[in-house]
Amino acid sequence: MKLPDLLRREKSKGNGQISTQDRAERLLVESFRLLSQLCSKVADLIETQRLERRGFETQGKWLERLDGDADEQSTRRR
Repeated sequence: MKLPDLLRREKSKGNGQISTQDRAERLLVESFRLLSQLCSKVADLIETQRLERRGFETQGKWLERLDGDADEQSTRRR
C-alpha cells in the first residue's frame, strides 16, 4: 500500500500547479481506497474466525473442515 504524498507538487498540463480542490479530491480517493482495503482484510479475519468456530481449521491459504461426520453428510447431500 502506498500513502499519498501531500507535500509533493506535481505539474498539471495547464498552469503548472495542481489546484487545492484537485489535491483534496485525490486525497479523498486514496483514503477511500485504503479504507476499502482495510475493510476487506477485517472481513476476511472475521470470516476466518467464524469458520474456525464451526470446526474448520486453517490449512495454509484455505480452510478445511476436519471432522469426518460433516464431510460424509455433505457428500450424501450431493
